[in-house]
Amino acid sequence: MLFILGCMLFGVTTSFAVTPQPPSTPGNYVIDLAGVIPADVKNRLNAHLQELEQKTTAQMVILTITSLDGESIDEFSIGMAHNKWKLGQKGKDNGLLLVVAVNDKKYRIEVGYGLEGILPDSMVGSIGRQYLVPYFRKGDYGSGIFNASLAIIKTIADANGVEITGMPGAAAIKPKTKKGIGLNDLIWIGILLMFIIPFFLSRSRGRSSGGFWGGPGGFGGGGFGGFGGGGGGGFGGGGASGDW
Repeated sequence: MLFILGCMLFGVTTSFAVTPQPPSTPGNYVIDLAGVIPADVKNRLNAHLQELEQKTTAQMVILTITSLDGESIDEFSIGMAHNKWKLGQKGKDNGLLLVVAVNDKKYRIEVGYGLEGILPDSMVGSIGRQYLVPYFRKGDYGSGIFNASLAIIKTIADANGVEITGMPGAAAIKPKTKKGIGLNDLIWIGILLMFIIPFFLSRSRGRSSGGFWGGPGGFGGGGFGGFGGGGGGGFGGGGASGDW
């Protein structure tokens, strides 16, 4: 009871402290107040999320805002999901909210009680790091949100034994691999060694005879530095937050 009252208190304040202010009801599955999701991506996500709810009753909403205006994204997210929008079905607690605060470079995936078993904190955290962070760092918010959402949707759909029509698989940004040394590189290294080795041999002879390398004041060494409305599902703080 105290937890619910606490959520109500901070839910009222955080819901209206951010920029811009979220609507009183979602109205759709994707609420892009920051204007960072392309229209085609938004339409595809709305269709996939609608089908997900129809086939599993799980209700996922995506919200982008420009700024939290000093609010905690954790408190804002659970306030929106639990108190204001009441995402998920009552008794099933199967709501989920993805919040992205663009200027603050923060995100939160808020998971309802009923989804925590199939979307544990560790998995949700990995989804954020694998899909949201790499794309967000490139300024591609639409692709990050799209692919992270696909990963979440597929997990929920698989757990319920259903398939979302025409939904592609999530695509992560592949890390750059270091290029190995090729034949041309080896040839140039050999040529350089042909000149460098004799040079140092001659300098070594100069040092043994009192040359400038070992003399007083000489060089001594150096280095290099180198949607249909919520039904009242419950939330208990499950999920993951992150930044980029």
